[in-house]
Parts: sequence; C-alpha cells; structure tokens
Amino acid sequence: MKELIMLNGEIFEDKRFLRSLMYGEGVFETFRYNGKLPKYIDYHFERLLKGAELFKIPKITKEDFIYYIEKAVKEHGGNDLYVKTILVSEGNSYFPLIPEKSNLFVMVKDFKPLEKKEITLIKSPFNIHSSSPLRRVKSINYGENIIAKRYALENQADDVILLNEHNQVTETTTSNIFWLKGKYLYTASLDCGVLDGITRKVIIEEGKKEGFTVVEGRFYISDLKKADYVFVTNALHGIVKVKNIKEKG
Repeated sequence: MKELIMLNGEIFEDKRFLRSLMYGEGVFETFRYNGKLPKYIDYHFERLLKGAELFKIPKITKEDFIYYIEKAVKEHGGNDLYVKTILVSEGNSYFPLIPEKSNLFVMVKDFKPLEKKEITLIKSPFNIHSSSPLRRVKSINYGENIIAKRYALENQADDVILLNEHNQVTETTTSNIFWLKGKYLYTASLDCGVLDGITRKVIIEEGKKEGFTVVEGRFYISDLKKADYVFVTNALHGIVKVKNIKEKG
C-alpha cells in the first residue's frame, strides 16, 4: 500500500522521525554542561535506556551517547551550556509495530540561570494518574506538562504542583519537590507517579549523610504548607527555594 505524506503542499520524503512526531514515541534527558560532562552522566544515560525500553526503541550505546554530546558541544563552542538529548524512534508508521531504529538529537545552547532565586507554585488544574507508565520516564509525550506550565504562568506562578488521583503531591512539570520539617526531609514516593530524578537521588543520599531522616511517602498540599522550607530540584538548576504555594489562580 502506497503511503504519501505532504508537508505544506510538498512531498515529504524524510520519514526517520515520523513515529516520534505522530505518537510522541521518544525519550529525553536534560542537564548542564559546565566545562565537562556532569558528574552523574551515567544516571542520565541509564534513565534514557529505561525510557527507550518502555517504548521498545532500539538502544544507543554509551559510547555513541557521549560521542554525540561531546561533538555537539564542540561544534557549539561554548563552555557553560544547556544540553538536551532526545532519543527518537524510526520505523513503520503503524503505531503498534516496534520501532526499527533510533536516532539521537542533541540540542546545545548557552545556559541561563533562573532569574528568580525563589519561586511560587500553584495547584495544577487537573490530576495525573500514578499508574501511568509515562510518569516514570522522561517522555516527549509532553502535552500535560505544557498545559500545566501555561496554567501556572497565566496565574502569576512559576510552576504547578501536580497531584495524583488521590490528590497527593507528586512533582512539578520539571522538578521534584522536597520539604523540611525539623530534622525530617520529605518527598513524594515514586509510586505516587513521580519521576526518579537524578538530583532527587543525590538530595536523598546527601540528606541522610547530613543527619536528616528522609521520608518518601504519600503527602498532600497541606503537608507542604506546614513545612519549614520547601524546595524543588532538577539537573539543570539544582535546588530552588519555593516561597509561596497557591491553591487557586
């Protein structure tokens, strides 16, 4: 059966990224490259492979992963950089079929620190479901995050607090959430529908070393509001303080 694809009235021949474009079949990692690969690059690579396994996208080798990053960084020429790697699928356009190949995009641009030292969070206008397999990988299925982030910005906030089907705290659109109460360090457990963040791992490890009792569990916005200190974390910006939590726009 002949398959014809046209883009703006012209025949479109390059079908390498068609599956990812049509179905959001792809995974990504984002990190800061400050003169060298980040300390936890192996964690990023392992998580990329975990996401690829979920979609059955053929895996890339670590050697190729590093090579493509370093080549893109060298081509850019900068030193303190934002780097995003996106592993996309290639194959038949019938979505149930398993992809035949994979391709790696590497996006590099100058790193820009956050303008704000403290941020405001707002409750998301919708809930996510903790059983969704997409909550546990960095998928390019990003529709929910886009809608939620825009809602935050439209309501004078910087990001949302995503709640699961039980109204329990999970994460923001781009970060894990932590809070302190005395010598206790709290964060949502992974089974709430939370991404296993790279910086999340580090904060939990360091918290234990510093003498905090780390509690991963099921919590609510009311728990955040009782905290001594709330912060969010990701691999790009590290730790960012939360100054205010809003429940409505």
